[in-house]
Amino acid sequence: MNVKVGRNDPCPCGSGKKYKHCCGGVAAPAPAPVAAESNDGAVGRALAWLAQHHRKAFAAALEAEIDSAICASFDDDEEARDAMAAADDALWQQVQINFSEWMLAEGDITVKGEPCRVAELLLGPRGPLLSTGQRAWLAQLAQRPLRLYDVTEVVPGTGLTLCDAVYTTQAPITVAEREGSRTLRVGMQIGARLMAVADGHQLSGAVYPFAAWAGRALQQHLLALETADDDEAIDDLVLGFGLEIMDAWLAQYLHPAPLPQIMHSHTGEPMVFVADHYEVKDFDALTSRLAAQADVSGDQNAGWSRSLLCDDGQTRPLVSIEPQPAAQRVVLRYQTAGLTERGRAWFDPLAGDTVKFLIQDITDPKGLMSTSAAGPAASPASAAAGPLPAGIDAQTLADVIEAAIKRSYARWADEPIPALANQTPRDAMTSAAGLERVKGLLRSYQDGEAQQAAQQGRRTISYQFLWDALGLKA
Repeated sequence: MNVKVGRNDPCPCGSGKKYKHCCGGVAAPAPAPVAAESNDGAVGRALAWLAQHHRKAFAAALEAEIDSAICASFDDDEEARDAMAAADDALWQQVQINFSEWMLAEGDITVKGEPCRVAELLLGPRGPLLSTGQRAWLAQLAQRPLRLYDVTEVVPGTGLTLCDAVYTTQAPITVAEREGSRTLRVGMQIGARLMAVADGHQLSGAVYPFAAWAGRALQQHLLALETADDDEAIDDLVLGFGLEIMDAWLAQYLHPAPLPQIMHSHTGEPMVFVADHYEVKDFDALTSRLAAQADVSGDQNAGWSRSLLCDDGQTRPLVSIEPQPAAQRVVLRYQTAGLTERGRAWFDPLAGDTVKFLIQDITDPKGLMSTSAAGPAASPASAAAGPLPAGIDAQTLADVIEAAIKRSYARWADEPIPALANQTPRDAMTSAAGLERVKGLLRSYQDGEAQQAAQQGRRTISYQFLWDALGLKA
């Protein structure tokens, strides 16, 4: 008698891991690889056969899946219809591609009053005439789950490196992908099926790219589902993850989820980027007064930073002070309203008559998130830099931002990073999966900085110093 092993039980192979994380999980034995070219025509042949033999049933099931995904993010059917009516042709085309592949891989249609899995019809004795390679491709498609991945490296025209966004200990996977590697960016999250081919892996065809914040919200949701204690619910995770990915992918276009409140990790206050601009009447006197402060480091060339040694042993910045000698100004940057208030109470009496307050700029992080495209956000330091007052040239702007980046990331290698499951980069890189995630994070910083620099018409600041701090090669 065979005893069913629960997905939260110890794996019978003796690895010491839970069954769902070992032989019963995403690391289970994979279908046999197929030739890289064997997918040619497989999906088209399958869809043509379904259109000929089960046209109404397939069309009805496809429409039902799309309607279900649309309605998942709306409380009102009329709102759902209005949102979809406003969708452009490009989105509709991608919906058709993605949901048609879902039907081939995991969908059901009604045949003679009975539900039938589409894959079984295609591969059964009455299915379409397929080549050996096409049959192998469709068979593997039916076994490969739709998963959420972090894009940690992109080689345009060649391929991608992906890391599972839920099972974060899984080894990174290199994917041969010519077209996708030209449009996807490092730091993105995508939903995809990875197909095993003779020389590695390929994407199945359908890809679900996520905007930065929509992807993170979905990742947290999937992590919560993965930790469920209900064995019956856990057994449905593979199917459930795919449905959640499809629903969330479509929802970001039709009905974006409310943006999260970003909280400052130390103070617990809501994050808000504040820049106080001052005219400097006497740089020498201001420099002398700042140099006399025990908790202030830096100089007039690189700028200053006032920091606080916290109870957990980490030193965290309270304010950065960016000099602009050419404009006879300094900019003080804070990350919360509370830090701003306390900073003003410290700086204004200290600086005294050496400065004159000019203006305050306030940027809500939600505003930055709401305008982000389906790609990585700019690096935190670059985003915080923002547009500076008129009169500063590109070289000075680059120098100021470079100094700010190097101050902000001075202890980065040994600080807990949320994107690394609150591990420090130095600790995370001890595993193959963690090392690739650290590299991916550094690549996303550099990519975001390159975009920011292009927009501002200045030189790109290098993050090589972070690679060097960890002993890594870019």
